[in-house]
Amino acid sequence: MKILHKNLLVAGQITAEDFKSFNESGITTIINNRPDGEEPGQLPHVEAESLANEHGINYIYLPMANGQPLGENTVGDFRKALLESDGNVLAHCRSGMRSSFIWALGAISDGEVTVEDSIKAAQTAGIPLQNARSVLESVRPQT
Repeated sequence: MKILHKNLLVAGQITAEDFKSFNESGITTIINNRPDGEEPGQLPHVEAESLANEHGINYIYLPMANGQPLGENTVGDFRKALLESDGNVLAHCRSGMRSSFIWALGAISDGEVTVEDSIKAAQTAGIPLQNARSVLESVRPQT
């Protein structure tokens, strides 16, 4: 789990045991960007949501299949969850790449960060977002 930007942390796949430490980290919202069944033994989103509820954490399931187009509202719903959270938000997928990509699309579109800023933030968190530079550069900030 690494800080990506402001109150947003990013991580790879989480486990049931991880939920014990989330409150200590100030996490009030979890965004799961990983579809169920990508890998054997992966924590299903229904179980993760139940664990989040047990720990008083808001849980949002916004899956993005690796290499597939984003759902129509994925970026907007991610952005809304991030902006409305009263604490830290943990976004996760298999490696943190998809979660970082979704964040960058919304943050660039809203004019919060530039493409360079998003790539640098991700790099600091160990995420190679520069691999998505051409897509990020196609995003035009809203005016």
